[in-house]
Amino acid sequence: MDYLKENVANYCRKNKKMLLFFIICLIVIFLSSFIASAIQSTGWKVEVTDLRNEENSGSITTSTADKDSGETVTTETKVNGKVVSGILFKPSTATADNPAPAVVFTHGYLNNREMQLQNAIELSRRGFVVLIVDREGHGNYENSGSQSALMATNGLYDSAKYLYNLDYVDKDKIGISGHSMGGMTTAAVLMQDASVGIVSAGLIQSWDTFMGAGSDVSVGFLKSQDDEFFYTTDDNGGTLSREWLSTSEAKGYVGNASLEGDVVNGGIYINGVLTDIADGKAADSAFRVIYEIDGIHPQVHYSVEGAEAVTNFFYTAFGVPQGSEYIAESNQVWWVKEMFSLIGLIAVFAMIFPLVSLLLTTPFFKSLKVGEKVVNENGEAVWTGNPYIEPAPLKGVQKNITYWLGAIAITLFSGFIIQDVYGTYAGKVFPNTQLYPQDTTNKVAMWAVVVALFSLAVILFFYFVNTLVYRLRYKENAGQYIENPFAAAKISTGLAGFAKTFLLAGVVVFFVYLVTFINWSAWTVDFRIWTFAIKVFDVGVMLPTMVRYAVFFGIFFIISAIFNENYRAKNLPEWASILINIFFNIFGVLLVIAIQYGQFTTTGEMWQPDMNLAYIVLMPMIPILAIATVISRRMTAKTGNMWLGAFINTMLFTIITCANTAASFSYVMG
Repeated sequence: MDYLKENVANYCRKNKKMLLFFIICLIVIFLSSFIASAIQSTGWKVEVTDLRNEENSGSITTSTADKDSGETVTTETKVNGKVVSGILFKPSTATADNPAPAVVFTHGYLNNREMQLQNAIELSRRGFVVLIVDREGHGNYENSGSQSALMATNGLYDSAKYLYNLDYVDKDKIGISGHSMGGMTTAAVLMQDASVGIVSAGLIQSWDTFMGAGSDVSVGFLKSQDDEFFYTTDDNGGTLSREWLSTSEAKGYVGNASLEGDVVNGGIYINGVLTDIADGKAADSAFRVIYEIDGIHPQVHYSVEGAEAVTNFFYTAFGVPQGSEYIAESNQVWWVKEMFSLIGLIAVFAMIFPLVSLLLTTPFFKSLKVGEKVVNENGEAVWTGNPYIEPAPLKGVQKNITYWLGAIAITLFSGFIIQDVYGTYAGKVFPNTQLYPQDTTNKVAMWAVVVALFSLAVILFFYFVNTLVYRLRYKENAGQYIENPFAAAKISTGLAGFAKTFLLAGVVVFFVYLVTFINWSAWTVDFRIWTFAIKVFDVGVMLPTMVRYAVFFGIFFIISAIFNENYRAKNLPEWASILINIFFNIFGVLLVIAIQYGQFTTTGEMWQPDMNLAYIVLMPMIPILAIATVISRRMTAKTGNMWLGAFINTMLFTIITCANTAASFSYVMG
């Protein structure tokens, strides 16, 4: 026992800095999640539950007049509720003796239930029961294969029925709302439910079509000023989204086709008449309203203005829940929760670095660690263990030209090729199949492979050019100047070292997700900022598909790691080299997104209208590429080669990408 204690003490002393760094990361992860959970649950006054495959049943009684006799006919209809994947927010004030209004939210295409967290947090802290759910083909709701994820509407209506059957829910005050394609689902459910009467209010987010609802149902539109997809229609003569409140369509929707001027933003219209409703008070009857907020399509579900509109709508539809006090719509805390989730996200990525350092001190992985440079008996500087490929000085016109031109060519190509690869060819060359079922992952993967192959071509081109020039200039001494662009790919420990490196990467990524799943189990909180998230997923269902996609992303991250090691210079500090590599890795993508949205938010018209979805999908690639660059460079410094960073990036970011999008086929194990 004393021997063990002494060894542990020696280990701790020797690895004090990395252990401290690792412990601090874990503390930040769990503390930030604890605070995020406290905010999300209003100091644990709201019970937050992850629902999977929950069902309940009940009935609804409706009365209609017989067409022939005119007598009232009472009909009892079964109500079967089902939640395949949802998160339920139940305030402590909602009880069987004091049932509360309830709202079910769903997300848009390629998103998941967590994208409606801002609305769940704001309404539940005000006393509403809230359920946020995945639609079929998204999140944890696997696609049955009957239709594409784009058109899969299952999930919302069954979830509204589930709320209806809960004894602590006021059956006369059930609302629904969805964003984008979830807005289409909301509109469809409002029409479907018109003859049933379960839904009392519906807010359509970022979708421009209203198909009808019951006469006593309140309906609202919530849109951005500039929307990439909707509110620019032939019916409106090509009206820009920002002008939609002035259109006959908008006026007709609020019930006043002859209205002079624009529809009032956020104005409550009852029978076509603008009506003042006091804060937190319910309207006397069904109403219509259009909310228009600043920003673009995906900001509706991630903005203070968006949350304010949602809160105002359901306050106006249902009033302040019994037992709760009115809280001003502008009084919001969801963004604070998101900031702590972001802190946790940063800490998770930071944890990777001390974790690798500590694993490299273990007997099994110790052979992978980069050695030290010592002077041998002949006075020569040699490496003990794995050598580190030292950068050459960045000097001379030729060296600078090949360094900067190569980087510029790659970054510009990565951005300006997106429209051709993602928008034109990817769907034809790499279509969705049972083995590769995710709608946009195929396109992103193809873009990544094309960029990787172009980068490899650029590296090889300048290698051959430099080799030729050096041989002509220095002849027999040319070997002193020629650099091998693949030197960082060499593993001195051979095939066994390669296998160990792969295993080490797997251990690191496994630990990242072990922390994620433990954290979710404890707090029902994951690590995220907007659409970029490390989240839990159904491992048994999705992991085989992730492995298949990893082959394509592996090509990208392996060549990217080579790129990161070729663009380095001895006369620059490491942090400067990392920043330069980050710049060239993200600038091309960032540039085309900036052009697209710079023009869109200025004029209301897009630079590349056919890329309205693609650039939204690729926005998370910017932080991914930046983080992957840091991981790649630092792992090379720890092991003397680029493979560990390439493997970690491939595994980690393939999982992140696949866990956060949609699939148009059911997942298969084979």
